[in-house]
Amino acid sequence: MIRFLVAPLAALALAACGSADTTPDDAAGRDGVWMKGDLHLHSHHSRDALDNPMADLVDIAEARGMDFFVVTDHDNHVDGVIATWDDPDYRSEQMILLYGSEFTTAKGHANTLSATRYDHRALYALRDAGGPALAARADELGVHLSANHPTNSDPWLFGYDGIVDSLEVWNALYAFPSDNRANLDLWDSLMEAGLRMPARGGSDCHHQQGIQPLGLNIGTPTTWVYAAERSAEAVIEAIARGRASISYAPGAERLILDADTDGDGTFETLMGDNAVATGESVRFRVRIDGFRALAGYTLDIVHNGAVVDTLRPSAPETFFTYAPEPGARHYYRVELNGSTPEAETLPAQAIGFYGRKVALSNPVHFGFAD
Repeated sequence: MIRFLVAPLAALALAACGSADTTPDDAAGRDGVWMKGDLHLHSHHSRDALDNPMADLVDIAEARGMDFFVVTDHDNHVDGVIATWDDPDYRSEQMILLYGSEFTTAKGHANTLSATRYDHRALYALRDAGGPALAARADELGVHLSANHPTNSDPWLFGYDGIVDSLEVWNALYAFPSDNRANLDLWDSLMEAGLRMPARGGSDCHHQQGIQPLGLNIGTPTTWVYAAERSAEAVIEAIARGRASISYAPGAERLILDADTDGDGTFETLMGDNAVATGESVRFRVRIDGFRALAGYTLDIVHNGAVVDTLRPSAPETFFTYAPEPGARHYYRVELNGSTPEAETLPAQAIGFYGRKVALSNPVHFGFAD
């Protein structure tokens, strides 16, 4: 086992003084910790990232303030034997490191996420199998399976319902090299069909040399999770429960959506939760951590796949109210648009690659099957 794969308690206590917000969240009265990380990137153990040494990746991720991290090297050119895990440079006393790989097949790509070492060859052996067999094997191995860039050049063909545990809806820069709007549309269509499908992001970073890291860098985008504690297990649990939001960069705003579903004035329902629709009005709260007064924000409210309102937040907290109809499925999520300061360092013709997408949340659900 890799030393420091899950950092020791002393290191975790030290890291807690860094970028993670350890203040208890008031949603649902649940104590927890906000942590940020990158869930999709490659080192020199991937054939298409030979100039990406592991030591550099870890150093850059630490410098960018990551709290958790996983290197997901391709498995198809090593017959499922993941050398990443035995690389002596895959270690950190600052970040929680996960075990993972990119399951790379002709039927699509998916990242595996695990808190402990597992036999990836057993999963790789099913690259030509059907989705149910793949899902059953992942469950046996205790692995979180997350479909990557599902509408891009390697579309996911294994299926979704009961197959994958989460979906990568934001891969690399929002509008480049592929438009992530198509991934969001797919995500909405799955939820409209009744699937509670948690979303996450991933940089898919392959290179730290040349011009690529000017934009396609570690943490572009960053996934934030609200975890019960600072542990690898809690990070994966938070992703699986939809306790997550995505920001365009590590230093960008963190978006938090919660709701007062029982009218008592407390926002007890957190994004990822599934509440009961009673027909009564529900007050939603959007918090923009790192709010910038001159960012020119617009906030899109998405209900059941459609933008039903666009607000212009003028303060770190914004509220809206809807009354989801009982006896039907509903979900509400939000997307924050505005200026993206990291884009301003790029040539003018490249600024559009960021798409002015600052952050997006997982939904609050009503009436979905548990």
